[in-house]
Amino acid sequence: MLGFFALRNGWFALFEMGGRGATPGKRLMGLRVVARDGARLTGGAVIARNAMREIEVFLPLSFLMSQAVQGLADSFVTIFALGWSGIFLFFPLFNRDRLRIGDLLAGTWVVRTVRGELGADLVVASERARRVFPEAALDLYGVYELQTLEEVLRSGREDAIATVAATIRRKAGLPDDHDDRGFLDDYYAALCGRLERGLLVGRRRADKFA
Repeated sequence: MLGFFALRNGWFALFEMGGRGATPGKRLMGLRVVARDGARLTGGAVIARNAMREIEVFLPLSFLMSQAVQGLADSFVTIFALGWSGIFLFFPLFNRDRLRIGDLLAGTWVVRTVRGELGADLVVASERARRVFPEAALDLYGVYELQTLEEVLRSGREDAIATVAATIRRKAGLPDDHDDRGFLDDYYAALCGRLERGLLVGRRRADKFA
């Protein structure tokens, strides 16, 4: 039991802590795990979302199986174990973001990976005059965060856009002009330009910690 516990949790945690934020199964389905606030996905968040899976599914079903093997699985035990797992299984149907308990507690969600060249259409989507950001504000993030920001913009979720915009403004000390979408569009375009200029002269920041 301990071996299976370590294997299944190590499998998810190992791959989701990597740069792709996805297990091979998620990559095959075009999915990845990201932080809901647009920041870098942390090890603590990955461990939390996967540890909750034990409480949601594996512990009650393992208990039910062990009781069944010993011939002790009466109706009450069966109904309790299946009901417990059923509550968590259907929980995503009863919240706006369709999150399971693990993602809700860890501050993560599973998003569909956008394929193709990073940000090409997002950068050229607007012909209006763009905001100008100080270098210190653009230096807060790297390529990893740029990809997460792109996913937030493509999703079009107003709550996620507002959360990420507020986070960037707070970290950069920028005023709130009450235009979260426009702010993120401009910040994204400016960050793309900065990172591209860095690549031309041989500087590449994988993320804000590099």
